[in-house]
Amino acid sequence: MLTFSVHSLQSPRRFCFLRILAGLFIHGVVQLATAQTNNSSPQLHWIDAKELCIEGKGWKDTQNFYDRLPGKAEGIVREPVWNLSKDSAGITVRFVTDATKIWARWTLRKEKLAAPHMPASGASGVDLYVRHNGGWHWLGAGRPTTGITTAQQLTTGMTPQPRECMIYLPLYNGVEKVEIGVPPEAKCDLPPTRPEKMKPIVFYGTSIVQGAAASRPGMAYPAILGRRLDNTFINLGFSGNAACEPEVGALMAELDPAVYVIDPLPNMNDEGVAKRIPELIAKIREAHPKTPVVLIENTEMGDAPVNPSRRGGYSRSNAELRKIFEQRVKAGDKKIFYIPGDKLLGDDGQGTVDRVHPTDLGFMRMADVIEPVLKRALRASK
Repeated sequence: MLTFSVHSLQSPRRFCFLRILAGLFIHGVVQLATAQTNNSSPQLHWIDAKELCIEGKGWKDTQNFYDRLPGKAEGIVREPVWNLSKDSAGITVRFVTDATKIWARWTLRKEKLAAPHMPASGASGVDLYVRHNGGWHWLGAGRPTTGITTAQQLTTGMTPQPRECMIYLPLYNGVEKVEIGVPPEAKCDLPPTRPEKMKPIVFYGTSIVQGAAASRPGMAYPAILGRRLDNTFINLGFSGNAACEPEVGALMAELDPAVYVIDPLPNMNDEGVAKRIPELIAKIREAHPKTPVVLIENTEMGDAPVNPSRRGGYSRSNAELRKIFEQRVKAGDKKIFYIPGDKLLGDDGQGTVDRVHPTDLGFMRMADVIEPVLKRALRASK
């Protein structure tokens, strides 16, 4: 037992020693509290997300449950595409709960949590939305700190009534396991089924489609559009690797979506566009002659208005894409749609983090431009 007198406090050395002891004690308490938080709480009931409704997967036969491509794609698609398919971009967990607070516990596949241009909250975090007043409303986000497994409270203070919720999984990391935590007295059940004839929207493209550099998974533009249209979607964005290769096209043709959204130009030069995109469309049309296809031009770089030299490469690619679209229309394709790139990010240069990858503002602006065209395409799919 430590004892000391009033006089001993007057010694500077002893005073410093006591301050160190107090600091160590406080640090230990904080570490214990953090450990208890990250290792779950006995007051919570944990439900494996697989027991709820998983949306955003194009194939069931994946090596890891939360992969985006089927296991058979290994060795067929290029290795970078295969590795990126392990990221869980676009996959969501949907459920109904009357919980007053909601937790998430998720185990990541990669230790790298963030990128220089993208925070861990978007790359490796989770994002909670709730259906409210006929739409989807943001409720809370889980941000990983250190380590592979994080358990974190996403929201609290709600009244105990049933609510439909949706959690987006990480954009630039994979997950081994995802659990939803609610108080023991709360229910956590399957959500209402989607309309019987609803088909997903398939988005194919680059890091922008995958979600770089959103601050939260729900802010990638495919996710924003999925909420606005209240439609399921499949994110086939492969960062830096959207080359429209035939192997990927063959896999895409296996799906049966309401609409294909094709947005690969930031990863392609004009020659690649002229050769590969007609082949991709032909592969899709062979399997789905009446499924609408939306083509999206490359976005204008943020500094292009005052730095015209930036425009050269992507202007040529956009011109080639326009030719392809016009040829398809002339050939009688009535289910093909086109979105120019000049207005996708606005006109003030504020839409990106690095001239290319959108911020949340940029993604919202992209969704604003794409939404009306996508609505027309969805109507044409019926």
